[in-house]
Amino acid sequence: MTEPHTTGPTGKTNTPSLEGAENERASAATKLTIGLAAVAVIVVVGLVVSIVMLFRGDDAEPLVSLDPATDNGTTAQDKDSLFEQDPVFDRLNRVVYVPLDPHGVILSDTLASTNRPVEQAPSDVMLQRIHGNMDLPFSTSDGPTGFTDNGVATGFSRTPQGAALAAAHYFGYLAAGNNRVEMLTEAGQVSDPTGQLSGVKLPDNTPTGAMPMVHVSFHPDLTLVKFGATVERTNGAIEIRVSKIPVVWREGTGWVVQLDSTALGGEFEPVSSEGWQQWW
Repeated sequence: MTEPHTTGPTGKTNTPSLEGAENERASAATKLTIGLAAVAVIVVVGLVVSIVMLFRGDDAEPLVSLDPATDNGTTAQDKDSLFEQDPVFDRLNRVVYVPLDPHGVILSDTLASTNRPVEQAPSDVMLQRIHGNMDLPFSTSDGPTGFTDNGVATGFSRTPQGAALAAAHYFGYLAAGNNRVEMLTEAGQVSDPTGQLSGVKLPDNTPTGAMPMVHVSFHPDLTLVKFGATVERTNGAIEIRVSKIPVVWREGTGWVVQLDSTALGGEFEPVSSEGWQQWW
């Protein structure tokens, strides 16, 4: 039996389907807000980050899996002409370079091979402080290789490493305030068919940074990138705070954040969870 229509105080007719769609949109916007908050908390409040190996035992494997052939830092870059004289520390005491160009400095215009292990880090990762207060990773192997007209990084490789780099950049923009969300939308690097971003309001130019832990479930067409940081919860437990970012590959555009995906959201995981890397 069909439920009757109901009429609200304004005299307008509401249907269950419209109400359901509105509730679903509100729920999706809430999920997005929670995820964005995880990024903002890292920079604005600062997380007490513990070394995960401390909780896994002294004989545990290291979180970072680097290719020794590429573990040579970024000494090849001419920092004197491209960056401020001195780097700075971020809230997690990571070294961040400040480019003279607010868009950032491209470290390589070619991309590495696609047959590397999922857990292998991008080569020569450098955190750069772009647009004044966004600390995001650049690499010599997986991008970015260029910028859009409005200064958003593009050209990330179709690899696990490239997907993670792209997700870090574009999720950073989503957490950096309405003006930077507009930049990302204009660049075409976010898909928001259900209008979730309309329910998220953050101050312009909000500082953001890449969360230190990465977990990639890779598929060349659709990849789930999880970012995390270890935190102490109110009950005293040490867990990984996780933001899940789905990115879809689109020819001619590259990786795009998919906001209507059911995979988008935030959660907590035990520090013993496998598959986490620390690439920056």
